[in-house]
Amino acid sequence: MNTLADRLLVETLIVSAILMAILLANNIFLYKQKVKDYISLMLIFGIAKCFFETLWTVFEKKSYVPGVLKYISTGGYCITFLIFAVYLNRYLIERFGIKMKKTWIVICYAIPVAVITLICITTPWTRLLFWVNEDGAIESMVLFESLFQGMVYSYVFSPLLIAIYFLTLGKKKRPAGGEIPTSVFVFGAIAPIIYWIQILILGEGADIYIETSLPTSLALVYLVTNLSTHAVLDTKAHIEAVETDLRIASKIQADALPSAAPDFEDFPQIILRGSMNTAKEVGGDFYDYFPIDENHLCFLIADVSGKGTPAALFMMKSKTMIKDYTLTKDTTSEIFNAVNARLCENNDESMFATAWIGILDTRTMTLQYTNAGHNYPVLQRKGKPCELIESVHGLFLGGMDFTRYKHSEITLEPGDRLFLYTDGVTEAHDCENALYGTQRLKKILDSTRDEPGEKALENILADIRAFANGVPQFDDITMVVLTIK
Repeated sequence: MNTLADRLLVETLIVSAILMAILLANNIFLYKQKVKDYISLMLIFGIAKCFFETLWTVFEKKSYVPGVLKYISTGGYCITFLIFAVYLNRYLIERFGIKMKKTWIVICYAIPVAVITLICITTPWTRLLFWVNEDGAIESMVLFESLFQGMVYSYVFSPLLIAIYFLTLGKKKRPAGGEIPTSVFVFGAIAPIIYWIQILILGEGADIYIETSLPTSLALVYLVTNLSTHAVLDTKAHIEAVETDLRIASKIQADALPSAAPDFEDFPQIILRGSMNTAKEVGGDFYDYFPIDENHLCFLIADVSGKGTPAALFMMKSKTMIKDYTLTKDTTSEIFNAVNARLCENNDESMFATAWIGILDTRTMTLQYTNAGHNYPVLQRKGKPCELIESVHGLFLGGMDFTRYKHSEITLEPGDRLFLYTDGVTEAHDCENALYGTQRLKKILDSTRDEPGEKALENILADIRAFANGVPQFDDITMVVLTIK
């Protein structure tokens, strides 16, 4: 019976060690938890405890095994078990919301661990904790069953008593932000339950080590598994909350853009179409078009530096400023002068935006425009090949507050088309890092000359994705097309 029990015990300890090793690998590599986290440290010393415990069980009463190996296995078991209990205690205490001062941490944890470590190292000579007798058996001494086991049990079960206190008499004294994990209660019950089941199987005469080792190991494996799962679920919940916020932010950003196909009743000869496909949930590109008065129509496109939420916030700020100043300034250059000065104020993150803005006089079809470091627009004259409007009137917005912008003018004719875009179009790349480029863009625009504006945007986007051939989109793709009937 004892032989069978020993074999089952060794197998159980090995399985426990494997389980803890898997959990440790998951924590560090799969869930990216740092080794300094209490859960990961518990796993490390839990694995070490099971390893030394297995060696102790295998070496027990084997006369051919050198005594030094028996001392190492038993001493390693004591030290790693105690450190495991310390990290378990620290983790649960912090979960309760209790903050300990450094002095108490030293008194309650550092000094006891140092004392047990010193006793373990000197026990071959002092025999204070355990020793190897003449028959090769490991005998536990009075300090093992009193000092060592008392310390371990106090670390392991004291959180259970604290939890009971906070749920009963000390309910009003419970620290703000603390929580009482169910794991504490389950762990407090599982060890004695398994212990008494084992007593029924082995009998009361069984060795105390055999009786307590299995339930303790299983209980620790359960608790660490539970705590690790709890941490993973917390991380998952946090990620889901962030994703929800990003979805809301994406919806807000989409609502802030104008209609992709607006109808300007006062300007029936003007057709404007726009689209934006962000690389992340929220993007840094934006476009806008709106009437200034009964004779002037404004449209613009911009690309903010960076990606994600910071770029989206800077985008909303820039978009609002441009629209506000468009209603109060006379020229596109004055608009950008005012916007640039405002964006440079308190710009500690050094964010900036390239932008192109145009104001069309619908009576004369004269287009006044300013380019602040943005991509050259593509002008498609009726019956002629595409050409770039190669003019830049100043540095990007938010760069230097003393920048002064200029503006230019061109006249559009019926049948002309003007295409605006961000660098997510021309800098899209394939698996060999070849860029989509301006020439390919001009080619697809020439091929869609007779297509409506929205169809042209769809064809360009489809051509970009066909060119990328599965390579993930790394930048926002934003386009605006102006067509004169």
